[in-house]
Amino acid sequence: MGLLIAIALAIEGATTHGPTLNLLHFPLLVLVAIYTAAMTALATYETGKQTLRDLRVALEAARSEARAFAMLARDILKPIFGTVYSEAWNVVGFVDSLEVASNVDELIFLLERIVAFFTANPTLEIASRNITAAHAQIVLDGLKNARKAVNDQETVVENLKTVRDEKLDAVRAALRGLFDELSNQLDPLDPRWKAFGFNMPGADETPDVPENLSAILIGPTAAAMKWGASARAGHYRVWQRVIGVDAEPVAVGSPADIDFNLENLPAASTVEIYVSAVNNGGESQLSEKITIVTH
Repeated sequence: MGLLIAIALAIEGATTHGPTLNLLHFPLLVLVAIYTAAMTALATYETGKQTLRDLRVALEAARSEARAFAMLARDILKPIFGTVYSEAWNVVGFVDSLEVASNVDELIFLLERIVAFFTANPTLEIASRNITAAHAQIVLDGLKNARKAVNDQETVVENLKTVRDEKLDAVRAALRGLFDELSNQLDPLDPRWKAFGFNMPGADETPDVPENLSAILIGPTAAAMKWGASARAGHYRVWQRVIGVDAEPVAVGSPADIDFNLENLPAASTVEIYVSAVNNGGESQLSEKITIVTH
């Protein structure tokens, strides 16, 4: 999560620069404690969610078992009560239909009626197929217990989420507090801001990527470059990559204007040219490349 990454960076900054800074409210030990509490709460919450997923799987298995038992009991009783619904089926728990419910609560109601029916009519039990009041009670208890386990764990997960959110709120508060403390000690352009994971408050927003780059040869090994002005640029940086020589682009100039002449390029070479925009807030990505071939 972004907050945990942010406080981890703050801890790195406090480890490196804390001894020379007067951090009274959010020193290294406090930041570590807040981070540890948040990580623990997050891990516990995720474990709780996994437990809930497992319990829901168990509930589904209990539901399937209960439905299979109810269907078998119904089919065994059809020679007695008929193959289509009638009010005679009400005593077994089938009301208005012979359909076996899928809903857990409705299944529990049906199984309770089946238990009562076979308890009152033991001569209709078929022990060889486990169609008995005793087995119906076992299936019923399994379904009830699985439902209760899921309901209880849902409450646990909600509580764990509350704790997790509280610990993450503490991380947010710590980062705000640390920023305020640093503001009293660091210049807005002090590079130590970045060590704590913060942008320098006095720095400009990173400039846009320069666009509309063009280049033409003005000699066998020289080229004239030009590009569009980039918003928020303090100056520019020109890059070149000689194919077959350079693995990555190499910086070759830092003009303040939006044009630049490349000179002394290697002869008979293919050269990729880029430009980036720079200010005290950082550097843009490289522009789209222009490729030239020297003579």
